[in-house]
Amino acid sequence: MEEDRLLFHEMGLDDRLLKALADLGWSQPTLIQEKAIPLALEGKDLLARARTGSGKTAAYAVPLIQRILTSKQTVREQAIRALVLVPTKELGQQVQTMIRQLTAYCGRDVRVADISGKADLSAQKPILMEKPDIVVSTPSRVQAHINAQNLQLHTSLEMLVIDEADLLFSFGFEADLKSLLCHFPKIYQAFLMSATLNDDVQALKDLVLHNPVTLKLQGSQLPDSSQLQQYSVQCEEEDKFLLIYTLLKLGLVRGKSLIFVGDVDRCYRLKLFLEQFSIPACVLNSELPVHSRCHIIAQFNQGFYNYIIATDEQGLENPVASSQKTQEKGKKKKNSGKSGKGKDKEYGVSRGIDFHNVSNVINFDFPTSVESYIHRVGRTARADNPGTALSFISHTELPMLTEVESALSGDTECVLKPYGFKMEEIEGFRYRCRDAMRSVTKQAMKEARLKEIKQELLNSEKLKTYFEDNPRDLQLLRHDKDLHPAVIKPHMKNVPEYLIPATLKSLVNPLKQRRKRKFKTGGMMLSSFKSTFRGKNPLKSFRYTRKKRGEKKAGKT
Repeated sequence: MEEDRLLFHEMGLDDRLLKALADLGWSQPTLIQEKAIPLALEGKDLLARARTGSGKTAAYAVPLIQRILTSKQTVREQAIRALVLVPTKELGQQVQTMIRQLTAYCGRDVRVADISGKADLSAQKPILMEKPDIVVSTPSRVQAHINAQNLQLHTSLEMLVIDEADLLFSFGFEADLKSLLCHFPKIYQAFLMSATLNDDVQALKDLVLHNPVTLKLQGSQLPDSSQLQQYSVQCEEEDKFLLIYTLLKLGLVRGKSLIFVGDVDRCYRLKLFLEQFSIPACVLNSELPVHSRCHIIAQFNQGFYNYIIATDEQGLENPVASSQKTQEKGKKKKNSGKSGKGKDKEYGVSRGIDFHNVSNVINFDFPTSVESYIHRVGRTARADNPGTALSFISHTELPMLTEVESALSGDTECVLKPYGFKMEEIEGFRYRCRDAMRSVTKQAMKEARLKEIKQELLNSEKLKTYFEDNPRDLQLLRHDKDLHPAVIKPHMKNVPEYLIPATLKSLVNPLKQRRKRKFKTGGMMLSSFKSTFRGKNPLKSFRYTRKKRGEKKAGKT
């Protein structure tokens, strides 16, 4: 069957594009790329469903670039020919990065601009005046630029891409999308890319596609058990903290891990708890500036950090429902305004973001929808890499677990298996966890939250220009530093050997045994060193002995 697979060089692509694909190490296309690219190059509209990590971004980026290169052979006029709409700013920057990698050898002919950031419209106006060939943005940002007359698409637009199409309506972009259609030309090629084909995607299909080809390439929405291992463990609130401490501190979870929590407060509560045991972790939530969020993701992908504590906030999963709840709280309007202040509606890290080489996804708080579970777990086991998903389930979260299992029961291998871990074996660590949790007060969380936001605002705004000129210095900005609003006790850093259960000792890092032997040797050397000089000052005795030896040596000569 491998001989029948269509390769990149058989698709009629430009040599510069083929060279960029080779530099990325892509020897052959994924299934979605193999099917979608030839159809897109023929000018057909596409509705493509493929699971996360299957290469959907390149499936539309390659034909966009190829069609622009082809058109520029006859028409040299610079114009915005392609628009890529994404639901979040993080995904916008990721798409821009991918397109720039693919245009490494034709960057002068195909220019791309990401305008999804929070910069002022006036600051982005010069970028749009240069008419980049491809514009990447969220729908609300495009609408704002059209209203400001910075962007005109009705004469030049040839291709439209809606990435993660199933999220655009759920993120509250329905009105923006419908108003944008008035500014598009009557004829253009459109691609809808999605991990799921729900009712919102069908509504989008009717709005933007014309006689599309539908590609449903994967039967299951997640990889099978040979690639993705999914587990669940039932534990209540205190046990969740006890278990995460044991898994991370004893090294039972190996490799880069994403830990998902339900809201921003939980994000800082867990970070401060882990700080008590000298376990560094980054936080990633909607309150941080977009530049900081993208920088955290970039450094995580480069291997700077092993753990990210990310929010998958309920209010962002369904902004429409969230806004209705806010309206119902008539008298608490001021308080709700304070709680929502600073949050970014266009934030999302569980959806579409390509975290590199994630070994584990840990649902510290179980997601509130099946789609959210699929997207969270989809951050691991991407492409052909293996991965593990572990979900902590409290008694209140059991109904959602049942809903997730029933939704995934079409593929029996996707059902979550019980995690074979005996909580009674780690009971000895409970007093330490309780001690740490007492230090993580509401005031400490509030101070940590303010400190983190202030620091990230400083990094994001004041230092932005400097680090653009000095990219190497950017590595000095680490996001997993201790916040220290809570008192940290030094002895909590180490794990006494007597607390480690006998069944887990073989799994704990073997380097500890080496350090122990080395320490014992050093202690024996120190004891013999002291006994030699019988209580005298060792340094003075050592100098005296050297002097005597030197005199004797001189006398002999």
